[in-house]
Amino acid sequence: MYKVRLLFEKLEPACYTSHLDLMKALQRSLRRAGLPVRYSEGFNPHIVLSILIPLSTGYRSVCELCDFELTCDDMPPDLVPRLNRVFPLGLRAIHAGPAVRPVSQAAACEYEIRWHGVCCAQQVLTALSDALCVEKRSKRGSKQVDVRSYLKSFDAADREGDTICRCVVQAGEDPLNPAYLTLALTQSAVLPQDVATTYTRCAILDANGKEFF
Repeated sequence: MYKVRLLFEKLEPACYTSHLDLMKALQRSLRRAGLPVRYSEGFNPHIVLSILIPLSTGYRSVCELCDFELTCDDMPPDLVPRLNRVFPLGLRAIHAGPAVRPVSQAAACEYEIRWHGVCCAQQVLTALSDALCVEKRSKRGSKQVDVRSYLKSFDAADREGDTICRCVVQAGEDPLNPAYLTLALTQSAVLPQDVATTYTRCAILDANGKEFF
């Protein structure tokens, strides 16, 4: 058995695919690529595959990670091009290697957030200099949080009629969806309520700020 970790990007139109449909698309692609993947046992066998830190539907990413197992003892050297020949539009394999590090070592995610049609970078930075609270929901319930406590770094700039920010957001057991930052800024009247927003995940990081793979 060989456990593979695949780094891939998910852009338009694949970014609008739900998590379940993305899993199915990856499983179909592995079959079409003719890779010796491991299947589950039982009456309904399926390819054993997991996506690390799943994204919300509609979010773009250049750093998605998924793990799956091969029944051989080594990884085929042409695994990446074989997948790219069969991937649906918007998915592209970048790199593959052994899945060694546990997902628990992924501590943060870096995002680019683009707020379209507004130029308010200075107002955003000013708002983040003070408490910026929002109701955060999870399976455990709802609670009021200060979004600043989840941000490891943040910067914003106005560019081509939009406000673009780069932020590193806490992941792990108590993650923060970057949409909560947009929500907090709209509730504070820094951003308009109907602002069009694009979210792109740029990196998954470990506790030392290094890219996780």
